[in-house]
Amino acid sequence: MSKLPAKTRRPWSMTVKLVGLQVLAIALLCGGAFFVLLQSIASDLDFDNRLDLDRQVALLREWFEDPKINASALMEQINSPVGGHTISQLFLVRILDAQGATLLIARNPRTPPVAAFPPPGSGSVHWHVPGGAHYLATSLWIKLGSSHQLAQLQLAFDVTDDYTLIRRIRQNSSLVFGLTLLAAAGLAWWITRQGLRPLAALTASAARVQPSQLSARLDETNWPVELTPLVSEFDAMLGRLDGSFRRLARFSSDLSHELRTPINNLRGEAEVALNRPRTVGEYREVLESSLEEYARITRLIDTLLFIAKADHPELGLKRQQLDAATECHAVVDFFEVASAECEIPLLVRGQAPIYCDPTLFRRALSNLLDNALRYTPKGGHIDLTVRAGLFGGTEVEVSDSGTGIAAEHLPHVFERFYRAAEENAEPTVPVSGFGLGLAIVKSIMELHGGTVAIASTPERGTTISLFFPGQPNASSS
Repeated sequence: MSKLPAKTRRPWSMTVKLVGLQVLAIALLCGGAFFVLLQSIASDLDFDNRLDLDRQVALLREWFEDPKINASALMEQINSPVGGHTISQLFLVRILDAQGATLLIARNPRTPPVAAFPPPGSGSVHWHVPGGAHYLATSLWIKLGSSHQLAQLQLAFDVTDDYTLIRRIRQNSSLVFGLTLLAAAGLAWWITRQGLRPLAALTASAARVQPSQLSARLDETNWPVELTPLVSEFDAMLGRLDGSFRRLARFSSDLSHELRTPINNLRGEAEVALNRPRTVGEYREVLESSLEEYARITRLIDTLLFIAKADHPELGLKRQQLDAATECHAVVDFFEVASAECEIPLLVRGQAPIYCDPTLFRRALSNLLDNALRYTPKGGHIDLTVRAGLFGGTEVEVSDSGTGIAAEHLPHVFERFYRAAEENAEPTVPVSGFGLGLAIVKSIMELHGGTVAIASTPERGTTISLFFPGQPNASSS
């Protein structure tokens, strides 16, 4: 049973994310500030209430333990005004004997029950009726007057007004907090939209770039600092794409030209041969000529296939540690007959180990020697120099005393199908290549992670240097 494709979740908008994060940050900061403020107010009020309660406890204890004050006088003092209020209006005062019977009470309209008080000497506790009064209650043992009768003093401080104040502050804070979040969300939305406007402008500018307008570039002077690197990289990408499209167009044009020539030759020879009856020998000549063109097309296809494979890094290399001078001598031996016919000596100098694929190394060196022999006049010389690199690796240099290459052609000699020498000077031997020899050399060096460099002076010669990196250490491999 086939599975249905999982539903792709739509990504969140950057604007929504930024607004949400800003509102969350404001909510945490404001909510934390309101919470700390409320806790501070409640803590200060509670501290003041406990202080007042302790003072009243000390005062009443002194009164109840004074042998000179009787009950009626004591009740008169409790009910006397203090700061516009009587003690009984602010405090509940209750005296219990050792058995828990009530001896004296200054009643309050909202009197807490006996069970609401903590055990004597255990401090003070809060007691409240849901939706009603709030008290701070405490109790302690005292000795009444001259009789020294042990009794329990219960004292409760009415803090309902303080709780009402805190509740109102909390309600008002919640309202302010909600309005602040709404205002913050609207302001954050506006700020985010304004902040993302350059990104929208960049998107619009990028949308105007078409395949036929890859040479267009973005103006890097009017963008925010954060977007300037992106604009710079975007322009660089356009430059690379433009260069790639131009090279591809030129490559297609050159390839069609290279294929059209042998195909036209084959077609022309076949049409001529079929115009009238021919002898066996004439047909044989036509076939032999056709075989040469077939071989030319085959070489071209093989070369292009090699370059195409070399453009992909997954092409495996069989690198070995070799002696560079020995490998150079092997290639020189292959060109010995051609160099003797041209009266051009091939000399190998220096010695150093080299870490490379032997087949690809010989192909690169063969391409360089083939070019050098074509454009070096008789009596000239071609030198192969091997030396160890300054920072590791091996350098192989091929120098000739040939016709050289003009400076304007040097940046393009490693491009495919580019033939600078044909425009610069006549070769000393017929040219049968396709303008791909140096392109292959460059591909081989890129596969090895090395570099290739060229220096040339017209009428004095050309020097091409190949640098192969050394073998990596076992610890870093």
